[in-house]
Amino acid sequence: MTGWKVPPPILRQVVWRYGLAVGSVGVALAVALLFGRGFDVRGALFLTAVALTAWFGGMIPGLTALLLSLLSLGYFFQPLVPYIELAGIHVPYRVVSLAFFASLALIVCWLSASRRRAEEGLRESEQRWRNLTEALPQLVWGAGPDGGCDYFSKQWTNYTGVAESDLLGWRWMDALHPDDREPTRQFWIESIAGRQLYDVEYRIRRSDGTYGWFKTRGTPIRDSEGRIVKWFGTCTDITDRKRAEQALKDQELELRQARDLLEIKVMERTKELQRNEAYLEEAQRLSHTGSWAWNVARRENVHWSQEHYRLFGLDPETDSASFETAFQRIHPEDRATFNVAVERAIRERSDFEVDFRTVLPDGSTKYVHSVGHPVFSASGELVEFVGTGMDVTQRRQAEKERERLRQIQADLAHMNRATTMGELTVSLAHEINQPIAAAITDANTCLRWLKRDQPDLEEAREAASRVVKDATRAAEIVSRVRLLFKKGTPQRERVDVNDVIQEMIVLLQNETLRYSISVKIELTPDLPRIMGDRVQLQQVLLNLMINSIDAMRDGKGARELTIQSERADDDHLQMSVSDTGVGLPPEQADQIFNAFYTTKPHGTGMGLRISRSIVESHGGRLWASNNSARGASFHFTLPINTDAHE
Repeated sequence: MTGWKVPPPILRQVVWRYGLAVGSVGVALAVALLFGRGFDVRGALFLTAVALTAWFGGMIPGLTALLLSLLSLGYFFQPLVPYIELAGIHVPYRVVSLAFFASLALIVCWLSASRRRAEEGLRESEQRWRNLTEALPQLVWGAGPDGGCDYFSKQWTNYTGVAESDLLGWRWMDALHPDDREPTRQFWIESIAGRQLYDVEYRIRRSDGTYGWFKTRGTPIRDSEGRIVKWFGTCTDITDRKRAEQALKDQELELRQARDLLEIKVMERTKELQRNEAYLEEAQRLSHTGSWAWNVARRENVHWSQEHYRLFGLDPETDSASFETAFQRIHPEDRATFNVAVERAIRERSDFEVDFRTVLPDGSTKYVHSVGHPVFSASGELVEFVGTGMDVTQRRQAEKERERLRQIQADLAHMNRATTMGELTVSLAHEINQPIAAAITDANTCLRWLKRDQPDLEEAREAASRVVKDATRAAEIVSRVRLLFKKGTPQRERVDVNDVIQEMIVLLQNETLRYSISVKIELTPDLPRIMGDRVQLQQVLLNLMINSIDAMRDGKGARELTIQSERADDDHLQMSVSDTGVGLPPEQADQIFNAFYTTKPHGTGMGLRISRSIVESHGGRLWASNNSARGASFHFTLPINTDAHE
């Protein structure tokens, strides 16, 4: 069986405490025996031994020291007197003195032990408080009643990188932002004076030199009389909150600025819309264009502009804009067309365009071109049509007038061609006579070959072929002349300009031979075809070539007519007719294209004017210039792969 063992730490503590009791009493006894036998000195020594034992050893060792002191006093020392009288009773002095000593020693023992326990409890409490502050995320500090700081937590020193000894007193303020030091000092002085709570925000310098915002709160500790004996406080990091607040302020400022800007924009936009509405109304009035909106389900007009009222001869102030009222103003012959267009747009859910006439109250008629566009709901249902109505009465009248002018121009062009061909009658007669005479000769030759006793069929066949060839040539000349004399509407087709040039050269061949004019042809091969009227283009070339021949007819020196075709750029072809005639005076370079302006004694002044009109109607340009040596050149361009311009 194992015996019970006392743990070494407890054993050492017991030996220390009770050994202290025995030792202190022993020392008191030795001193008392050494220095005297007076009870007063002996009592003080033994009381000191009891007090020291109770202070360092505790209550039980103190009582042990008290008991040993009583035994020592009772055994080693004699009382001063045997008895004392108390209330007429003789009491042994030893009993009274030892009882008094025991009472006094008991009190001293209890006071010493209690004070010792209180101080140890205070030290333990302070240590627990320090441990608690080290565990807190805040920076914790403590200060005396005078405001001088006497404690800073480890978080304080780690954050600032400053030792606690360098922060004590008022030196901690050196770690604050320069702008925050004096306000914080004044606030702290007011707080320690008891005039306000210590609740302040300031910036503390971090170990890396940056500053962070902290909210600091201090709590005073007061005694029973209300006096401040201690200050404790915490510093909470609010840097992120400050940043968020600053960001919020910046956002609020931006939002405020955006709101102000938006209000300004809205006001400007409102004014602009009002101006635009006024401009739109004025533009609609000037262009005779009205706007409208028509509900499909209710089949009624939901919006009409003032100009749209005018298209139907209605008053915006007094007349109704109902669908029936508007429909009754449509010309009876156009109502069916209008209904068909609208119903098809509803059925196909598509745009529509329709032309109709409106009959006004005064009996006059307006031509209206209306365009409608469908509007759908979020679910895809057809809700309404919105669109415009345009008064095209003047356009219709202009089209009729333009058609009349076009006919007049065609008549003038025909007259110009007829006049030109009349001037070329002799040349044309000679040109036609040549193939006819050649055909007669070949026919006679063919007959001679056939009249032989043994007809030579091969020679007769060759002669007959030459007759056909000469007759075909005469027919082509007649065909070209008839085509130029033909009166009709322009016919646009794909035209090879080189073929047109060759045809005009053949037609004027006798005229050039007549005046000893050499013809130089410079045609670029494989030019793209253009869209144009062949007869009109022949007329332009015919006018330009005859003008060049006339300019060289009475001149001296070499007579040369140069005709060129080339590509001016990616979109145009250019034709040029140049001569070595008298040229153009500089002041007449553009006047020659004016109507009725001519430099010929018997000219009409319409040839070049008509030629420029034809070229411009094809989308091209005609101009003239003097050559560097002598003579003049006429150039005109025509667009490639484009339709004719109206």
